[in-house]
Amino acid sequence: MRNLFFILVLLVSNSILSQLNHIKRKSIYFELAGSGGLGSINYEKHFFNKNKVDLTWRLGLSFAPIDKNNGFGLVFPVMVNALIGKKAHKLELGIGQGITLTTKGSFFILTPLVLGYRFQKPEKNIFYRITYTPLISYLVDFQYQNWGGISIGYRFNTKIK
Repeated sequence: MRNLFFILVLLVSNSILSQLNHIKRKSIYFELAGSGGLGSINYEKHFFNKNKVDLTWRLGLSFAPIDKNNGFGLVFPVMVNALIGKKAHKLELGIGQGITLTTKGSFFILTPLVLGYRFQKPEKNIFYRITYTPLISYLVDFQYQNWGGISIGYRFNTKIK
């Protein structure tokens, strides 16, 4: 009898939870300069939303010349960002790691920071970003490089039941 009751509770709670619609917001965007070096293609996913704060993570891909000794580099910017604000205008703050593998066998890690502005109307899927993205290197010695970027992207929503 207890097993039957337990199974019934599971079935009812599962059907109630399946009635709730959630929206998973994802984006893809091109960033000129910015966290990926000279330019990058990025995938972004929103994982938290409360009041005026959206938290996102992103993974990017870039291919850029490094220098004569290192050749070209495959750059993977991995970031966590906070979008703060209501409606179309958002302050963007973030931190991450830029992992670079070069054609000559070198390996670099940079820490990009993000301070930026994002414009996206809630009813539209296109968005624009302008960011200050200083790059910090700490593997050999501490180096700080001022950098920035501009982006255009497309947001797509996926409803899950």
